[in-house]
Parts: sequence; C-alpha cells; structure tokens
Amino acid sequence: MQNYIALLRGINVSGQKLIRMKDLVQLLESAGLKQVQNYIQSGNIAFQSSEQRIPVLVDSIQGAIKKEYGFDVPTQILTPGKLKQVIEQNPFLARPDFVENKMYVTFLDALPATVPEVGSKAKGNDEYVIDGDLIYSYLVEGAGKTKLTNAYWETLLKVSATSRNWRTTVKLFEMVKQ
Repeated sequence: MQNYIALLRGINVSGQKLIRMKDLVQLLESAGLKQVQNYIQSGNIAFQSSEQRIPVLVDSIQGAIKKEYGFDVPTQILTPGKLKQVIEQNPFLARPDFVENKMYVTFLDALPATVPEVGSKAKGNDEYVIDGDLIYSYLVEGAGKTKLTNAYWETLLKVSATSRNWRTTVKLFEMVKQ
C-alpha cells in the first residue's frame, strides 16, 4: 500500500460544491481507497491504495464524486516524496522575515508550456517562484488581497491549479510521510 494525498479544488468554498467530509471519506472508501482521512473542510484527503498509477486514482476519485454529487471536482494526487520535495525546496524559508501565514504553494496539474512574465500590477508586493509544476508564493498583503490567485495562474499558464497555505502543506506531509 502506498500513501497519497488528494487535493480537491473548489469544494466547500463560498457555499459551492458542498460535500460533508464524513460523507466524502465514506464515498472514497466505497471506491476502494483505504485509511481515508480528511484534513480540514477544504478538500485535503490522505489515503492509501495499492494502485500506483496516479491518473487511475484521479479518475476514481473524480468519478465517484461526479456520480454521487453530480459535479466535477478538479483533483490532484501527491505522493509523500513530492510533498517532501515541496517542503525542502521552498525558496522562501530562508527569508529572515519569513512569516508562515504569508506562504502558499500552488500545485499545477501539468508543466506549463510557457511561463510569461507576471506584470507588476498583478504581482504588487507579492513574491513568487515558479518551479516546474509548483508556484511558491509569499503573499505580503495576504491571500485575500493578492491577484496571484488560482484563476490568474490558470489563465496565464494554461494549466489547472490548486493552492494550499504553508501550514496545510506541512500538515499533509506529516499525515503521509513514511
């Protein structure tokens, strides 16, 4: 059995795509996933599976949700190794003024074909580093005021994106590390 994290985008946000976590855990267990646990109410699921093909796991989760709830939920699956890499390679951890609640990681579902420059109006005082299929963002004014949102990155990079704050990212790794 392998440990995994599923990042579900856009559930239980602003009253949209509502799924009770207890019901989601039961649904995913009935779909064949093992040791399913959720972390907070926003679509962070730790689980085990003998299936090693990520696209098969993504299809299984998305299919179960679509069948039960009738809506699509973009889903990304991460391994403990990927999460460890995300944490170890964070370029902002060395900042002398690092504040955990200003740090976010955006997970892209594919490598962007091109990476255009972000305009200063969109960036403001926020800082970011694009590293393959990840974007590390240090949001000086906070997540509520940034223009560097999932929608912005998806439009700019032409890939699907979902973000997690630093505390959640670290907690998810703790849930699945081996």
